[in-house]
Amino acid sequence: MVTTYKLTLEDVLSFQQDMIHHSNQHKKSRKIWLIFMSAPAFLLGYLATTFILPRPESIALFSLTVIGVGILFALLLRPLLKDLYAPFALRQFRLVNKDSAWPTDITLQLSDSHVEMHVVHGKINRTTQVPWTSILKVNENETHRFLYFEDDEALIIPKARDGITEVEQSEIDRLLGKHLVNIL
Repeated sequence: MVTTYKLTLEDVLSFQQDMIHHSNQHKKSRKIWLIFMSAPAFLLGYLATTFILPRPESIALFSLTVIGVGILFALLLRPLLKDLYAPFALRQFRLVNKDSAWPTDITLQLSDSHVEMHVVHGKINRTTQVPWTSILKVNENETHRFLYFEDDEALIIPKARDGITEVEQSEIDRLLGKHLVNIL
């Protein structure tokens, strides 16, 4: 079965969002992000306490209070900082790729032995042929399926798209169900 569709920047951003939540690389990056962003949160609590609270006679008590409030600020803002990683990473990816030639023409060929995707992006032609047995995992959202054949590479297959008929969509669903029964 062969079908053709256009891959847009939003489709690639959807894949990046899936990777942000499931890849080990982004888990490590999120931890580093939290460490670096906890420092300004600590500093904010430290400075707010330094300027707002009256200074007691004991410098040790004041220092412990200021440092304690700084640590408390960093701990309380940690969930917010963790949630801000994904929008920050997506915004960064969008800024890097906004000038690229979008949409990209995709030709998807599903056969009994492999999946082949031919991509024409600007002046670059790329063909990726992946045997069904090489697919490591399948993730999906409302509009896409992501067939991961490496930790950070996947074939992006839309669930419903202009240019893909209902017959083609049902054939894609049938082939994916047939070959990926142990992964789905």
